[in-house]
Amino acid sequence: MVLLFSVYFFATAAWSDTQSQPAPTCPDEKSLTRDARLALVEAQKLMGENKYEQALKGLTGFIEQHPDDEHAYVNYTLAGLSLETGRMKGAVNYYEKTLELCPSYTPAWQNLGKVCYDLGQFQTAAQAFEKTWELTGRTTPVLRYHAAVARLSAGQPKLALGHLEYLTSGQAGPPEKDWIKLLVQLSIETKRSAKALKTIERLLAAPNADPYLFRLAATLNLDLNRYKQAAGNLAAYSLTTPLPIAEQTLLADLYNNLGIPARAAENYQKALAMKPSRKLHERLSSAWFEACNTQKALDALETGLKTYPKSHSMWKLKGWIYYDTQDFDKASAAFAKAYSLNKKDAKSLFMNGLCAFRAGHSNQARKILKQAAAHRNYKSKALALIRHMDAIAANKG
Repeated sequence: MVLLFSVYFFATAAWSDTQSQPAPTCPDEKSLTRDARLALVEAQKLMGENKYEQALKGLTGFIEQHPDDEHAYVNYTLAGLSLETGRMKGAVNYYEKTLELCPSYTPAWQNLGKVCYDLGQFQTAAQAFEKTWELTGRTTPVLRYHAAVARLSAGQPKLALGHLEYLTSGQAGPPEKDWIKLLVQLSIETKRSAKALKTIERLLAAPNADPYLFRLAATLNLDLNRYKQAAGNLAAYSLTTPLPIAEQTLLADLYNNLGIPARAAENYQKALAMKPSRKLHERLSSAWFEACNTQKALDALETGLKTYPKSHSMWKLKGWIYYDTQDFDKASAAFAKAYSLNKKDAKSLFMNGLCAFRAGHSNQARKILKQAAAHRNYKSKALALIRHMDAIAANKG
């Protein structure tokens, strides 16, 4: 039995799971001829001295001299030696010869899968892992995960998804994080998000569910356009795990789109604390304005404009806030600044003229409104306001 153990141990170095597999009934060490046994002993001696090239040469020579004395153990050992000496394609050939002689030899199937995957022969790798899974009594779920990854690499996402749905169903025990994450990714790609969401919700219902499942649920709900549920998922996840800036901003955007601007503003503020940006300052001030919190909106604008004084949208929003509070002088100045930053913004030009008029600056307003009248969309409004101003002036005269 010394020989069997030695050969088996060497070959399993290529794939760690092999040692946990059931003892194979084939190949049978007793069927080795005396010459084959001696050749293997000599090869193992050289292997023990790290002389893999010599061992490979000697065992290859034995096969050439004794073509009728071929044995699965000999080919299996040659496969291992080929791996040790960097001959991966040769290893594939020897594993395949091993399996021709002994089709149920699980270590050979498993190692074949690993080597084929490394060579980019993904479909063959997947088939080898699937065969290993079957031969080992379907008791090693990681084999099915390897098959899923190989199927995905082979451009067969639906076949990969079938493996992952099994692995996350509970039939294979508690699923690993990687299995669940890949399930979600492939479900989105293959338009099966609704089915995957049921799996995630089932896992979330279990005691002591991992918080990261909320994040995956958010991803699936987003894909299904269920924005309220996605926001709830991300908010729940944030209670246990600090959100990165992208997800913090996403949560704020979701609240904004759901018509909950105050919560949106709170989350924009958190995102700003991580990494300030013009867009975040603009969204924060806008959210506070939509939440009818004028002072917080103005405070946010003042802070944002100190860093980004050329933000057209912040100056324009500032104009609207002052317009709403009937501070027309400040509103006019803010709209004027917005227009100077974007000459295509006829709306700000018109509002500048309107606010100048309401602030009592008729001559200034008339001049600005004549400019606004040059823009097709505001021509009628601007001219109507000028006529209104003329009528007021005539009445006073």
